[in-house]
Amino acid sequence: MESNELPYGTQFTPNVVDLRVILQLIKDNEGAETSAFIDRLVAAFFSSNAANSQKTMAGNCKNSLVAYGILRTSGGIHISEFGDYLYGITDDIELYDAFARHILKNLNGLVLIDTIRKLNREGIRITNESVIDALNKRGFNYKKTANNPQSMKLWLEKAGVLAKWRINENKINELVDLSEGEMELLKELRPEQYYFLKALCNTGSDEFQKAADVRDLATATYGITFQEKAFGTAVLNPLEEKGLIEKQRTTEGRGAKTPQVKLTELTKRDIVIPFLEQMSGIIGEDVSRYYQKTLQEIRNDVNSTDTYVKGVALEALAIKIMSIIGLDFVQTRLKGSETGGAEVDVLFDSSSLLYSRWQVQCKNTSKVSLDQVAKEVGLSHVLKTNAIVIMTTGTVSENAREYANKIMRSMNLCIIIIEGSDIDDIVHEPTKIVSIFNRESLAAKHIKVLET
Repeated sequence: MESNELPYGTQFTPNVVDLRVILQLIKDNEGAETSAFIDRLVAAFFSSNAANSQKTMAGNCKNSLVAYGILRTSGGIHISEFGDYLYGITDDIELYDAFARHILKNLNGLVLIDTIRKLNREGIRITNESVIDALNKRGFNYKKTANNPQSMKLWLEKAGVLAKWRINENKINELVDLSEGEMELLKELRPEQYYFLKALCNTGSDEFQKAADVRDLATATYGITFQEKAFGTAVLNPLEEKGLIEKQRTTEGRGAKTPQVKLTELTKRDIVIPFLEQMSGIIGEDVSRYYQKTLQEIRNDVNSTDTYVKGVALEALAIKIMSIIGLDFVQTRLKGSETGGAEVDVLFDSSSLLYSRWQVQCKNTSKVSLDQVAKEVGLSHVLKTNAIVIMTTGTVSENAREYANKIMRSMNLCIIIIEGSDIDDIVHEPTKIVSIFNRESLAAKHIKVLET
């Protein structure tokens, strides 16, 4: 299961089908052609529907069984190992508990639960639409009419994990052996701590290992860069303080002390790696936690002496400011093969404004150079963006502005510049963003008109 995806669940919900009957149908039709199995599904669950929609509904149900890991993807009908495990459970309560545990552990169910928690904390009314909106802000890509969250919710209700959209925390802890507090502890990790812990979990060892070896494994596996001089204070000490690793020092060679680490009882649990995997595909919780702060509070954190804090705060400020004009958050810190290893802070889409894809680069520097703007222009070809927003707490150099104007004359691209004084105006009066964008758009229009 992709980290930013919930399984397809159309026509596969407990108010439409009976899980135990479905499992028996699969066993009875093991090895049969898909068309024959779909006919059995129609007879069992969809015969009362309009004749022209029966097979479509049954086909959707079959596809959902694959998405939920009950059917294998090979040709014909073949039960999966997990489906066979469910089939062998005779008690109904155990059956639905096992299915819910599978959803939470393997199908991003914990992301759904965490999203519901977040909406609750923010006082937002929880509906399928508001859940989809919150998931999309965390890197998912669903239309507002998608039923993936609703389908999952109904199965979790069947096991008592949810009651409507209310969470039964005790039931979750019972099923996955991870409390809400422990999940929050893991979510608070900074990227370098997160990837180090993930690499340590991946070793599968209960013994002490050299921290430097685990660090090298994290770098090789995930491409994460560590600051060697600050490695102990920035990574090892916080993980030890949170009770996520044990650390000891041994004297080797000429008295040099080499730290060694191992997992604690908490991080040895089977659920930890799946939980870390599920959290890896969403925007950092440090960023999402900023949604609950005011613009002024976020602006204050942009001035933090902690480089990580001020970097995250600036990204959060960009997300919050761009949402004022109705842009839909797509992704943060996009990097890798699709951008040639370079990095874009925030991407947005819009279905209502003139430009459909927006690329926002956040700079917490006194001056933005021509080279920095040029890099964003280069990335716009790869990302297919229509508008680039350069957001800086400082100013943009004259050379960079002249370059931006030249690009706008020759390309179908708009470059919008938001400087520190503009940010302060928006923080003081959020509606000022309209006049600022109108100013930049009008300037871009004049530049393009002059060239025609």
